[in-house]
Amino acid sequence: MKGKVRKFNFRARTLDDDVVKDGLEAISVLNGKEPYFLVGGVASQSYLPTKCRRPTSDIDFALVRPLSKPDFRIMMVPIREYLHDMGYETIPKISNRSRSFALYLLKSYDEGEDSLCLEFMRKNKMNFKKHKDRLEREYNNTKKKIVEERKKTYRVSSPEDIAVPKLVRLINSIQRNPKFIQQIPLKLESLSDETIEKRIEAINAIRSEAVSNPGDPYLAERLRFVSDIYDIRMLSELTGFNPEYFNRAEQDWRDIKKNQELRERIFSATLPIFFGKSLR
Repeated sequence: MKGKVRKFNFRARTLDDDVVKDGLEAISVLNGKEPYFLVGGVASQSYLPTKCRRPTSDIDFALVRPLSKPDFRIMMVPIREYLHDMGYETIPKISNRSRSFALYLLKSYDEGEDSLCLEFMRKNKMNFKKHKDRLEREYNNTKKKIVEERKKTYRVSSPEDIAVPKLVRLINSIQRNPKFIQQIPLKLESLSDETIEKRIEAINAIRSEAVSNPGDPYLAERLRFVSDIYDIRMLSELTGFNPEYFNRAEQDWRDIKKNQELRERIFSATLPIFFGKSLR
């Protein structure tokens, strides 16, 4: 199975790709049955127009309950059946060393192959108890989205709950790799179609380098870093944040409070003017 998975062409995708729409449509079978919600890069795309969507290689989900190996296998049964009916082959990935459980899907057709990875954060009972209040708050503030060009719906994190974890990850990345701070613009810059296109091209160039060097953790973290900066800025500019809820979300992430200087540097370069003013 491992060899087969490696052969899959997991190229970066956006919400405009049919395979992503198919994956979200399949996930919709959990509606009303499981407290799931979409997080990460594709969640960001859910709030952005096509021209602003940066490609990402998987679809990430959170679940508001513990998730063990048996739980994951059972939960995937209707999803796999749905995907099989759509012509996909599916392979679950359940590893003791991974932070998440994954379902790989593949469809072959005349022009090539479509493939995708659906990932769910794994949590034992103790770990879930630790994060229960935050996950419940995030779930209660999710938004319902319609799969584009389809009738099915899915639940996605609020813009604030997408941005705040990314902010935490930026801070932690700079602490591990101080040179990353050079990737943060010195000030909030205006966005144009040309600027957005250049940013996406730069991210894709780093992605290509990371894919060519899969064993290089520095490149992988750099890719996440520049992607997070982009997502926060796009959400702040095109979607906007509720300041009160943003501040509430921050309270659940202690690392932010410990690093006010880095927080302010990142905010000044990625978030709307009203946040910048509040920091002066």
